Amino acid sequence: MKIQPPRQAQEWSYSSHRESIGKALSSPVIRSNKKTHTNCGSSARMASNVCANVDQIRRQGRWNNATINGAYLTNFPRELVQPMAGFPTYGRFFYLARAALNAPTSLCKKLFPAIGE
Repeated sequence: MKIQPPRQAQEWSYSSHRESIGKALSSPVIRSNKKTHTNCGSSARMASNVCANVDQIRRQGRWNNATINGAYLTNFPRELVQPMAGFPTYGRFFYLARAALNAPTSLCKKLFPAIGE
């Protein structure tokens, strides 16, 4: 087997980038009018979900305050909402108790008939 040398990096055009993301989103029928910014918003929200500091998220995406708050993060003040929903205020992470339950095999087979294949 012959090993190929790495290719030299080429700039990806905006239209190619937009078109490829559009194809990826059309398969599961996800509509978005901000195709090239889809990953920006999701990465900011994922960082927020693990309690990253807003300043850290802003620096990671090189966004200013108006951009990050208006376009990429939700409007929920997580530090206020989590304790109101009954989650502990200490620590950074929490889990839902129902996620720790194992569903009966009979239910799994009804939901996912091909589970044994």
